Amino acid sequence: MTYVRNVLMETGPMRYIIFCCCIPFTGILIAQGYLDNDPRWSVRSICAVPAPCIATDTYVYYTNGDTVIEGTIWTKVVRQGNVQYLWQAPPPVGPGCSGAMDYGPEEHGVYLIRQEGRQLRIWSDNADTLLYDFNLDLGDTLPLSWNNWNDDITVVAVDSVLVGNSMRARFELANSWSQYLIEGVGTSHGLFEYVSDFFDCGFELLCFGLGDVAYYPSTGVACDGILAFDDRKLPSVSIGPIPANERLTLSGTLPLGAIRLLDSTGRVVQRSNSTEPRASIDLSGIPDGTYTVLVDGHQPHRVVVLH
Repeated sequence: MTYVRNVLMETGPMRYIIFCCCIPFTGILIAQGYLDNDPRWSVRSICAVPAPCIATDTYVYYTNGDTVIEGTIWTKVVRQGNVQYLWQAPPPVGPGCSGAMDYGPEEHGVYLIRQEGRQLRIWSDNADTLLYDFNLDLGDTLPLSWNNWNDDITVVAVDSVLVGNSMRARFELANSWSQYLIEGVGTSHGLFEYVSDFFDCGFELLCFGLGDVAYYPSTGVACDGILAFDDRKLPSVSIGPIPANERLTLSGTLPLGAIRLLDSTGRVVQRSNSTEPRASIDLSGIPDGTYTVLVDGHQPHRVVVLH
């Protein structure tokens, strides 16, 4: 079975749809339910609590049984994780802004969601509310929902990803801080996180999996395994000069991948991606101040920009 990637392009008043034949998949079974087979979402957020104290929160959502409300079955989803604090200012360190803390499901309570056709719905304020609608095509606008308040997010490309034994649509988004919406999964920000928010806390979907197997964005260890990492064992990347002026150079031993520059409030002010062990960040439009450089799979670095 082949699948198709459709891309919407605009040139002046003209609009085009490009059809691209992609890699064939064989042996695919019928699509599974979105909430079947023990789905798990691993997410990371980086937020000011408040600045200059930055909290890096790495957590997992997982299903935990069912409940019935007004004759309808809802799936319980709970969250547990670990939050680490970083002081982004000269000493002394502010109160409560040091160390790390594990937390369990009682910290954030229980979410109730269910699948209806190609929708995910959430029980909120004693009402059945839309969480995601995956009935989308090229040029469509995302509907307003529990975690989407923007009425101008549009679909500019559609392709497919393999999750378990089924193909799931993946929608590339325009006018959104989240790049993708993945059928049955959520966005590249996570499951319950804002689809797009100007005050971006750096939400990132690290992993989506079923049981002990991760499927998105890549196949690997179980999604709850991310909580077992130890920052002291993460590979480091050299960053300089510090203080930096017009450009910051990054150098490591492995391809760097996704790179983010966060300001003192935890907002992502610049994103890039490198397939090489070296990269640079253009700081010409970045105001003076203290920033954090995050390179996926590497230790975070604090840098000072001074023009």
